[in-house]
Amino acid sequence: MSDGDGRREGRQRARTDFRFDDARLCFAFAGTLADRGKEVRVERLARPEDLSRWCVESGCTTAAPACTEADLDGARRLREAVQRIGLALAEGTTPAVGDVDLVNRAAAAPTSAPVLSPDAATVRWHGDGVTAVLSMVARDLIELCGSDQRTRVRICGNPACGTPFVDTSRAGARRWCSMKTCGALVKKRAYRARSQATTEAEEAVASIR
Repeated sequence: MSDGDGRREGRQRARTDFRFDDARLCFAFAGTLADRGKEVRVERLARPEDLSRWCVESGCTTAAPACTEADLDGARRLREAVQRIGLALAEGTTPAVGDVDLVNRAAAAPTSAPVLSPDAATVRWHGDGVTAVLSMVARDLIELCGSDQRTRVRICGNPACGTPFVDTSRAGARRWCSMKTCGALVKKRAYRARSQATTEAEEAVASIR
């Protein structure tokens, strides 16, 4: 089991755990490749089993679909198309035709279907495997591109991250894909830098007394 942030219950979140953090579905999927700004990136979709697990943890289905290496390869290609289109939206440029075509093809597949429980208290998703989930990811991006929120797409201000996000803040001044991860990390680094500078200044003053 995992919570809404992709953290496994009973332990601290690992770097390979999926991140959702109130992100749009399409950009949560783009975030399955982490540390895009670093030389060594973190691949969270390392195996077909990881893709199957993401399908469930994302809330797109309640039954883990069987995934093959071919499914994993196709998912990664869709992910990178979503990433590049997100970057184009953030920069106000036109995305590559090939990326748009790839997203359109993924969206053309039938999606998972919502199933309401007999007491109308819960909803589960039932579909035709990973293709249906990837269709939901692609359709989410298409919906974003057709909305006013397309002008609110930003790239995370953490240079090591590089994940797109939708800035839903009233002032339009959000800088991080998530305050729980990148925002907290950058602020922690800034605090440590200030503390170190203060300590060094105090030591310098003490040395000349």
